[in-house]
Amino acid sequence: MQDLYIYINKDNVDTCLKYGIKLSEYSNKILKLQNTEKRGILAFLSPKDSDLYTDENYECIRVIPNSLNIVIYNKICEDTPLIDNFYCDISEYTIGDYELPEAIICSSILQENLSAYNKILDKPLLVQNSREFYYEKSINDILDSDKFSKYELYQTLLILGDQKKVFDVSKEGDLKLYKDSISGKTYTKRSNFY
Repeated sequence: MQDLYIYINKDNVDTCLKYGIKLSEYSNKILKLQNTEKRGILAFLSPKDSDLYTDENYECIRVIPNSLNIVIYNKICEDTPLIDNFYCDISEYTIGDYELPEAIICSSILQENLSAYNKILDKPLLVQNSREFYYEKSINDILDSDKFSKYELYQTLLILGDQKKVFDVSKEGDLKLYKDSISGKTYTKRSNFY
């Protein structure tokens, strides 16, 4: 599994990097499951997944997950009965499985598992934004399943584009023209054609 990312108040960063992070001091998340509660340190699969990414009072710390007790869960299902179907151990998680994945580190973190994250010079991220990656992966899975024809997808995208006012729409008899004002490309849709 890739690295995880946590946010620590800037006043505590040096201490954490030097001595590690005690679960008892930094626990900030409780995940309530049907039969138990998981208590730990909230972590993210990508630095940009957190609202604290742009907060000047916090610094992002990279966590190497080796030998740590970590649970990944879908935040969308939190506080619903569905949560029991949308959490797993980090070793069982595949990137893109959950729409809004978050992690709970349920153990103290030794200093050798920690390093400061540098937004500019750090190693490349596998995923820039977990939610966007989930959507991209899901769309590709749907396309690969061949449950929808290319024609159906084309029609749906034209209708959605019309609703969002992305296209300038005009009619010529039973033909609708959808013109993208930015690229200049025109798409056609015949209303009585299947």
